[in-house]
Amino acid sequence: MAIVAFIDEADVIERILRHLGLWEGTSPDTRAPTPTVKRKITYEPFYDDFPTGSRDWYAD
Repeated sequence: MAIVAFIDEADVIERILRHLGLWEGTSPDTRAPTPTVKRKITYEPFYDDFPTGSRDWYAD
């Protein structure tokens, strides 16, 4: 699956959702607060056995 189009204009999104009967107008005051979670990020190296520079292993 691929993204064909991306709508990022608020008024266009509102018009589409209103047309579909799915618009639930919310103001920033009624939204739930964004949770802040602090997580420890660890780096684990990954070593693969694929050869570099050759595509002999790749099957079409």
